[in-house]
Amino acid sequence: MIYLYAMPSFIFNSPQINIPLIKGYFNRNNINSKQIDLAFNFLLTCINSNYIQNNLKKFYNQLSEKNKNIIKNLDDYVLDLRTPDAESEKIIIANEKLMQYFNLLCSYYNIKWNRRDLVFNTNVSSISDVLKLAMDEKNKLFDPVLMVNFNIQDKDIFYMSVQYPFQLIYAIRFSKIIKSKNSKIKIILGGDYITHIIKNAKELLEKCKYIDSIVFFGDYKPLLELIKLYQNNNTNIKIPNTFVRSGSKIICNELHKINPKDVFNNIPSFEDLQLNKYLSNIIVMPLTLNYGCYHSQCTFCSRYFYYNGYGRYNLNMILNFIKEQYFCNKIEAIYFMDECVPPDILIAVAKYLIENNIKIKWMVETRIDKKLNDKGVAELLYKSGCCEISFGIESYNKRILSEMNKKIDLKIAKNVMKIFYNSGISVSATFMIGYPTENIINIIKTLTFINKFKYLDTFGISIFNYMRNSIIVNHSKLDEAHDLNLIYRTNDDNYEFYHNIIKKFNSFSKIKKYLKVRD
Repeated sequence: MIYLYAMPSFIFNSPQINIPLIKGYFNRNNINSKQIDLAFNFLLTCINSNYIQNNLKKFYNQLSEKNKNIIKNLDDYVLDLRTPDAESEKIIIANEKLMQYFNLLCSYYNIKWNRRDLVFNTNVSSISDVLKLAMDEKNKLFDPVLMVNFNIQDKDIFYMSVQYPFQLIYAIRFSKIIKSKNSKIKIILGGDYITHIIKNAKELLEKCKYIDSIVFFGDYKPLLELIKLYQNNNTNIKIPNTFVRSGSKIICNELHKINPKDVFNNIPSFEDLQLNKYLSNIIVMPLTLNYGCYHSQCTFCSRYFYYNGYGRYNLNMILNFIKEQYFCNKIEAIYFMDECVPPDILIAVAKYLIENNIKIKWMVETRIDKKLNDKGVAELLYKSGCCEISFGIESYNKRILSEMNKKIDLKIAKNVMKIFYNSGISVSATFMIGYPTENIINIIKTLTFINKFKYLDTFGISIFNYMRNSIIVNHSKLDEAHDLNLIYRTNDDNYEFYHNIIKKFNSFSKIKKYLKVRD
């Protein structure tokens, strides 16, 4: 059997899209496989009022009454998050209590939970650091879902998707666990983060004997070839976009970034997953409409490296898939996970949903585009069920936007957000401070805009980070090969200064209201 594993994460309201896409590809090629979402397993196993009390008794007994009550009432909070038409205030409180529970649980393992990431109390910047942490007997946060409770056969193949830096640690730990049960199985790693640390991949295979091969660039064809190679005991291992262990050698095959045209028929399969059991009060389905970002020119972004350009999926196939999922599986909402969806695709989706009487809520991320500067487009999207649209604005400063190569007009941006806000769609925007050459006046200008602009329901502010494989890093002197973190921070980047600016800004009364809506 081929097992497709999404590694543990803190996304509980729906599956991650990466494994369902592979599952769909395998189904179309008549390859039998089973997908497992370890985040979902973690939700069922560890997020309940009994887990800490029964498994970490000494730790539980030392907690304050306030923290004990969070644990005791956790089942009620989870129920609130799953209750249809629950009051917003209840959902906000339940969400807050769940975050507090995560922090309590992580604190036992000396880890800090940080939204979609884990922060370890040790430096993790090399393969040796990762291996040391993976093998640490105290690092058992996800062990309850890494213990395989089925019989592993000699011919079994395990594929593990590593999307975030912390997941690599647990992929290695998981590999050791399952190899100890049967050393003849094959383990393949893939995923976004693995591709981004491609310069370290050979060293990873050399030092971690549990892993048999790595597939890069989200390319499913080489993955399929690799699986057939293992199934047929083939000795020809010249498969592009793969590094393969062959005896004592590591074969580094030629790297050919995926051609976006080759992903035209990418449709996911949610077979094996229970979408109605995730942590949400409606059934949410993740989906992608296209491959990559149709802009792909922002200097701070590294996604262009992974995608190698932009490609469109077969929209008719996707729309038919939505229709099938809605009428057969009672899907209530779709979160389009795309980097950026072009306006013509959004318009086509909206028209299809209306024409086929598909009444769902949907959310999407895109960029400011002149084609969206149209009241009729916003009203069409609202009528079709679009409940939230998010725009990447980044800065309210023309010079900074020019240096970022964002290529957006702020006048158009303001009018687009106003149009969508007035249409009834929740408008969200993301911003960034601390970009190189940005000064305090530029930052204040951006924050003032957020504070005063009326047509914004919520926002996100991040601090600029040097992202591995981004244009700005490629033009810098940062040594990617010797730092495994996807995110870089230089010693003099004033990170704490920017953090304190955001903290103070969030204390403003109007901004508190924004944050409440975001919760």
